[in-house]
Amino acid sequence: MTAFDTLTTTLDRASGVLTVRISNPPTDLLNATVLADLDRLTRRLSRDRSVRSVVLTGPRDGVFIPHYDLSEIAAGAEELGLTTPYPAARAALTAVAWLGRVPGAKHALAHTPARGLVELLRTTATLDRIGNLPQVVIAAIDGDALGGGCEVALACDVRVMGDGDYRIGLPELTAGIPPGAGGSVRLTRLLGAARASEMILRSITLTPRQAHEVGLVGELVGVGEALARAQRMAADLADRNRTAILAAKRTIRTGSAIVESAGFVASASSPEAVARLHTFSAAADPARGRTPWRDRSWLP
Repeated sequence: MTAFDTLTTTLDRASGVLTVRISNPPTDLLNATVLADLDRLTRRLSRDRSVRSVVLTGPRDGVFIPHYDLSEIAAGAEELGLTTPYPAARAALTAVAWLGRVPGAKHALAHTPARGLVELLRTTATLDRIGNLPQVVIAAIDGDALGGGCEVALACDVRVMGDGDYRIGLPELTAGIPPGAGGSVRLTRLLGAARASEMILRSITLTPRQAHEVGLVGELVGVGEALARAQRMAADLADRNRTAILAAKRTIRTGSAIVESAGFVASASSPEAVARLHTFSAAADPARGRTPWRDRSWLP
């Protein structure tokens, strides 16, 4: 897939693990160009069975995705030409989403004052697609992850962060806007309504150590070690049943028991799962009550 490097993403593939470096010099900020590249990449990944796990990181040590370029948001708001109350904004987004399904309409809308709405819907869809990918996606955070950068990290399945002089959170209200690409929903799902409300409404950002303590970050590592740790984790996950991973991600996202049950049936009936289950049984010793889990040999 390295042939598909873009202006803002550099891809490095090794043994089923795809490392995606987001690079947007000179600012390193997230913007519409970066998101367009991520949109194309996630669409390809959803169909690519050779990529088993993904690591998402920044361009170099000390930089992840600082935040979204707020000048683009201001330009999009001004292009609408008028203050838009919530009911009208919701109706407009619904209409643009519907029109976007009409062949050619999305391209046409991108050349109208509704361009900002098209970009917002594409951003949300791209981050949703990260959560829907059949691969485990790990964010290797070695730098600030604020606003849109935090939203990208939240869209990933796992977050590893270096213990540097960094901050992570959703401080959008200090700039007069709320999170707009699913960050409020994902942070609430991850930390609970009370803690997410405090962080978002008070614009509280966390140090890496604080983020690890509350569960926003799964692993805390030394400065400059996030990428290597994320890549090792991705390699460990690369041999897991793709169908089972997708089933687990669907259930985590929806919180639905029927989704979990359906995913269980789909996974357990796959040839990969059947072979793995037989391997587990063959490694067990029923007479002594030993199994690959009880003797810890199959535990990470």
